[in-house]
Amino acid sequence: MIQTTVTTPVTTYQLQLQQQHNQVSFGITASATNLTAATFQLTVNDADIAHYFVNYLGTILAMTFQQTMSDSNFLSQLQKIITHELKNWQAGYQYL
Repeated sequence: MIQTTVTTPVTTYQLQLQQQHNQVSFGITASATNLTAATFQLTVNDADIAHYFVNYLGTILAMTFQQTMSDSNFLSQLQKIITHELKNWQAGYQYL
């Protein structure tokens, strides 16, 4: 599991990336109660391919996010990742 915390002036975001067999899950939660929790899941043929996606997305997260960022920069970078890297992943949202 890869877990990253990003603090912005508005809230603290928790990013979590994990693998279970041939499924990769990426979750985003925020400490502010008026925001949405989002999950993205990708099911692939085998555990090796899932492991590749965990490493790939983990590297992108490490290069993209800092521990402290402005909210607009964080949300902009997150939108780019969702649009480009997670576009074919199954998305789920939970309103808190």
